[in-house]
Amino acid sequence: MSGIVAVHCGAGTHNSSHFVKYNKLSKKACRKGIEVLRSGGTALEAVKVIIAVLEDDPLTNCGFGSNLTNEGTVETDASIMDGRTLIYGGCGALKNVKNPIELAYDICVKQLEPLPFGLIPPSFLVGKGAVQHAKSAGLRIVNQKSLVSAKALKQYQKFQKLVDTRNSELLDTVGAVCVDNNGHVAAGCSSGGILLKRPGRVGQAAVYASGVWADSFSRDTENSVAVCTSGCGEHLMRTQLAKEIAEEVKSSACPTVGLSQAITDKFLNSRFLRNVSAKLCGALVLHIDNKTGDSAVLWAHTTESMSIGFMKCGDENPKALISELPAGVSVGTKVNVSGIYNYCDSKEKV
Repeated sequence: MSGIVAVHCGAGTHNSSHFVKYNKLSKKACRKGIEVLRSGGTALEAVKVIIAVLEDDPLTNCGFGSNLTNEGTVETDASIMDGRTLIYGGCGALKNVKNPIELAYDICVKQLEPLPFGLIPPSFLVGKGAVQHAKSAGLRIVNQKSLVSAKALKQYQKFQKLVDTRNSELLDTVGAVCVDNNGHVAAGCSSGGILLKRPGRVGQAAVYASGVWADSFSRDTENSVAVCTSGCGEHLMRTQLAKEIAEEVKSSACPTVGLSQAITDKFLNSRFLRNVSAKLCGALVLHIDNKTGDSAVLWAHTTESMSIGFMKCGDENPKALISELPAGVSVGTKVNVSGIYNYCDSKEKV
């Protein structure tokens, strides 16, 4: 199988004057991920590298440049899931870790290492304990000021006095999905959270089944799927949307129909969101039919827009685009679904 990477730079509202910048960043991240796959790396390793690229760029809301809390500080969340082992690693409310996705990755892989006395390694760490783990793993620890970008500070100063800040006006979680040359998938995401969030608030980017899902565990008998989500974290956690999408897409005869149905039934019409008027989400999905080898890179969003990029090992250049809701559709009420089929074989169908 030819490896594939796909990334997104958030579901929300993207300023049209920055479309070129988002597409350029998506392509840069894709190239880094493909380099990992071409050198024999795993899907999990590629996802880590891809998201670290996004975390280092102030254009996105993760790592450096994250939205600030109502105290003017950075607190980040991230998670990653290995479809080969079905193991997830997550971390939240991080104040001093340069690349949260690297900590999530370390937490994930170290769950396969036995501890003495029958101790159970953690799958999710927050706050000081997460930073201590990062230090012990040799990850880069930085001061708060180095994570605050000029853009994030300007937004904070603009909105801190407002009582009502609409999430749909801000970008949320970034993410990546990947299948490696051995046919295994992985998914990851990273976020600075919503602007002016309360300190200690952890969003879906860190929470099991909400931010990511990846499953290639039984690829001899089942299809493989990887999902990462974006949008309003509280809505995504209540519905565990990443897992819901993965299960629906994996079992559906048509991945696009499965994705549309999952977001419609499990999110827009969810009883857990019955009192929410504008339901904000985005999802990036990679589906592999393990019988035919066919693949699909899909994306969906109820937000105004979503930034997407993708590339396969055989490509010379990645592709990137900004997906937008059709004119006249109210944000948070309908889902826009699109994608590319049979991407492994270059038989593109949108």
